[in-house]
Amino acid sequence: MISPQDDYPHPVPFQAFMTWKENWVFPALDLDNDVSTLIHFSLRPALGEGIFTAKFNVRGEKFRYVGRSPIPPDLENFVPVRDERLTFTVVDPTKQFHVVYDGPDIHADLHYRGRFEPFDFADGPKPPGESTVGPIGLSVFPFNHYEQALAMTGTLTIKEGPLAGEVIEISGFSNRDHSWGWRDDFMFRHHHWVCASFDDLYVQGSSMLETSYPDLKHGGFVSTAAGNQATAHVDSSEAYWLAENEEFPPFDRDVSYTITTVDGEKHTVTAHIGDALAKLYLNARSEDRSMVYQDCQIFCRYTHADGRKGSGVLEVGKMLQGPG
Repeated sequence: MISPQDDYPHPVPFQAFMTWKENWVFPALDLDNDVSTLIHFSLRPALGEGIFTAKFNVRGEKFRYVGRSPIPPDLENFVPVRDERLTFTVVDPTKQFHVVYDGPDIHADLHYRGRFEPFDFADGPKPPGESTVGPIGLSVFPFNHYEQALAMTGTLTIKEGPLAGEVIEISGFSNRDHSWGWRDDFMFRHHHWVCASFDDLYVQGSSMLETSYPDLKHGGFVSTAAGNQATAHVDSSEAYWLAENEEFPPFDRDVSYTITTVDGEKHTVTAHIGDALAKLYLNARSEDRSMVYQDCQIFCRYTHADGRKGSGVLEVGKMLQGPG
């Protein structure tokens, strides 16, 4: 039944200003071989395209691929996820995954195995109040999102450059991140994504400031053989790159984070970004180039406060506005 008010303009749902995306990301690091790999899939069915990214740092040599390919409007049967160079296969859900990249410069055959159980960020504690995008906006990232610690093994066959002809067997720590839902990356103001892998432990701490909620949100988890404990708070006070509307600095100094779980357990980890093995970017830029959400994945060693040594990724993001 209509009412007199229906003769006037109606409220616009927040989704009208957002894009439905489904993303997967697989960063991995082999310290012994000085190899960093970053695989990223971003499917945007309303736009009819997917963005497929493969980036490799191999003993100082860089290999980069970013492709845009048509995808179907219904993603449910888009299995495996793929374009002409990059293919992602779920071998055994939550346990094994396979990625193949075949380009003119490098061939990569990468296998990922779950080290611990995945964690849904929505299962973590929520801050007080409301988000303008509804209940999902109270999670640290305002969309469906889960993550898992992995082990990676694979083979890189170098086709071009100084390493051409080399076949390198690689292995190391990895993690995977899978998200989907309505999304606007230009809502983000800044975030931290701490992914620290140790032999018997995975420490994940995330914090984000974005426009659907007035304060900094916290999330993440700590994985052991006993299971996952949700993160309640991330102390990011040592971050030295959060000045508004400035480009990222060189990241030439290490930074420590303290992750506190819901049961009060604290894990302080130092990301040795001053001696990073690689810095790989996943920036989002507006069509009119007036905004860029800077997103840098820093592949580095980690040290736990108890002395354990590990490795992983520190991803940091920050909004930059202005012509460019």
